[in-house]
Parts: sequence; C-alpha cells; structure tokens
Amino acid sequence: MVNKFKLTLEGVAYDVERRQDLVILNGVEYQFEIKENQILIGGTPHAVRLSGGNAEVDGISFEIKTEGLEEAKLITRNRKAASAAAGAEAGAVVALMPGLIIKILKSEGDKVEAGEVVVILEAMKMQNELTAPISGTLRQINVKQGENVEIRQVLCIIE
Repeated sequence: MVNKFKLTLEGVAYDVERRQDLVILNGVEYQFEIKENQILIGGTPHAVRLSGGNAEVDGISFEIKTEGLEEAKLITRNRKAASAAAGAEAGAVVALMPGLIIKILKSEGDKVEAGEVVVILEAMKMQNELTAPISGTLRQINVKQGENVEIRQVLCIIE
C-alpha cells in the first residue's frame, strides 16, 4: 500500500504521508480516524465524498490530482477489458483509490445522466459514490460487486 504521495488541491501541491493514525501534510502531523463515513481530524468530523477528479469536503467541492500512487492493474476477463487509455476518456468511471466495490447501481445498456451515481467504492472504511462524468449509455462494466480494485482502474465506460 502506498503511504506517500503528492496531492494537488485547487492547484496547491501537498506532500502527503500516512502512518497508522497520523496523516502528515507538508511535514505537519494530524491525528485522524475514519468513523461512520466521516474522517475525524484532530477530533473534528468532516464529511468527505470523492467523485471523478473532485473531492467534496463538508459540502465544498475541490478539484484534486494525485501523483506517486500505484498505477492501476487492469484485470483481464473473458470479455473485452478496458484499455488504460480509456481511463483518460471523458466517459470512463475510474477508481480514485484502491478499494472494494460495494455496489453497482446500473447495468450495461442503462441510460445515465452526468453526475448520477453509478458505483459505490469503499476505501479506507468510507463509502465513495462514483458518478457518471457524462450523460449517455453505460456500455461496459469491468468490475463486480465484492471485487477489490486498484487506483486508476477503469470501472465502467459511458458513451
């Protein structure tokens, strides 16, 4: 598991390191705990939701980017698996961090609207709603409920 990475939040870069119940941002340590879909930092609860390249913290949306996390390993199945290039396409729903697929809310062939929740991913004991980046038809689902996924793994494609 990667414990050090770079996070860019609204254009500002942070060096992030996780050590058990500490998160270290640019050398400053913060006590943290994950509890009931919230992150407690220094005992203060914060509601966090990840969607696409955005993080919503206490109802405020921020654009995020990461560097230094493991590259996704796309899992090949009997059916056609998405290519790594598909992750860059506008219609790909991609895992922002390693985790467990808790629920897939749509089926292949379903119509979806931009912003509609398609997959729920559990990561670090929090459930993250992954939304459709565009409106269209769900053409390909590359994961199953209960499956572990890697960061940047293409979960499904919307055309």
